[in-house]
Amino acid sequence: MQKDIEFLKKFFAPYSKRVYFVGGCVRDEILGITPKEYDIEVYDIDPEKFDSLMAKLGAKGVGKSFFVYKWKNFDIALPRVETKVAKGHRGFEVSLTQDEKTASKRRDFTMNALMKNIFTGEILDFWGGIKDIQSKIIRHIDDNTFVEDSLRVLRAMQFASRLKFKVAPETIKLCQSIDLSDLSRERIYMEFEKMFKSKYLYYGFYYFIVLGIAKKLLNLEFSKKEFFHLAKLYKNNPLESFFLYHLIYYKHLNHEKVISALNLPNRLKKEIKIKKCPKTVTNRFLFALALKYPLKTFSILNLNCCEEWIKAHNLWDKKYRPKNIDPKNPRQSILNEIKSIPLKKVSP
Repeated sequence: MQKDIEFLKKFFAPYSKRVYFVGGCVRDEILGITPKEYDIEVYDIDPEKFDSLMAKLGAKGVGKSFFVYKWKNFDIALPRVETKVAKGHRGFEVSLTQDEKTASKRRDFTMNALMKNIFTGEILDFWGGIKDIQSKIIRHIDDNTFVEDSLRVLRAMQFASRLKFKVAPETIKLCQSIDLSDLSRERIYMEFEKMFKSKYLYYGFYYFIVLGIAKKLLNLEFSKKEFFHLAKLYKNNPLESFFLYHLIYYKHLNHEKVISALNLPNRLKKEIKIKKCPKTVTNRFLFALALKYPLKTFSILNLNCCEEWIKAHNLWDKKYRPKNIDPKNPRQSILNEIKSIPLKKVSP
């Protein structure tokens, strides 16, 4: 990526000295995380000239009205302000600005509003983002602009889960006041996906409740006992489906309701419907389950239940194949075969 950065420095140098890395890539560098993608804002260039430069670069426009182009792993844009004019995430009027502080104010959290000059390395920090990163705090920038995009409530949750940051009390209070009904299902899943893959899932679970997301999206409330039971489980996060799998079974939720509310993809739809491990697991139960799918995911979701037995019987990555199937009555012949297996407990 460094070669591409050096190329962009030379590319923009004749036209502007105010070109900045912005947002998450600057935050990640401060945290010692190598960014996978970079956002760049280019100042002192008018839209017509910017479009011609992007054409010369071979960048692809990803939103003409937003002055944003994609080039390799870089999103390159003109600095802008967004004014809420209608409901929904598209209800914004976009205009250009040449003032860094004004442009940075449209961002959600102080940690995401940092700007780093690509030529000099100087960091502009108008909202105390560096201090909040050092303190591991997620704090909104402006009361009025923050509430204009309700997705930011979910972003607070997933950032907490990924970074092990706490959400500032004033930001929690503001998030609790925001209606989430205008969010599209596609945008909802995009944020949950980041949490589902995160390292500190129990942080995400805490803010899933505290920020009002659980109540507003799934009409869920939790007692202290329920919270601590699930939080203990969520200190482990082996699979993307782990969060919902245990939430659904513990709270006796309707699978289809959760799938619809969060717009889950097919891979998660299948995994969250995998049977829950019973109190006593028998070999017959596992053979019957393995008729439907290999037992690797079942075992991992259930805290490595019966892993040794499953691998010993070659059912970790393969389904169970009955030896004698009567074509005239396949279902009954399969059941008879499983029943003929001497019953043994695999785990207490």
